[in-house]
Amino acid sequence: AADGLVIATPEYNNSIPGVLKNAIDWLTRPGTDIPRVFGGKPVALVGATPGGFGTILSQNEWLPILRYLGTKPWFSGRLLVSRAHTLFDESGELTDEKTRQQIQEFMAGFLTFVKSGR
Repeated sequence: AADGLVIATPEYNNSIPGVLKNAIDWLTRPGTDIPRVFGGKPVALVGATPGGFGTILSQNEWLPILRYLGTKPWFSGRLLVSRAHTLFDESGELTDEKTRQQIQEFMAGFLTFVKSGR
């Protein structure tokens, strides 16, 4: 079992991607498994997009779903990566130091949040 869950979400047409939502839906079947799988689980949202809004809309769309699942969303940090296609080299390596630092700070904050709930 995981102590926490990071959902990395893209944004399609200002909303959450159907495939990712479908995966979460299947994890909650049968419905009696929702508390076992997600109940009280610390959750953080991250996202990257080639657009300028950094997945803010899709991350907001996840909030009622996470509430329904009984998770414990981390509201103190958000990681919104805009224009992601400019931040990686040809082999897929992150080359932007500012984004690398943001990821490290985000994950350190989420880890503190997860540990505080034990």
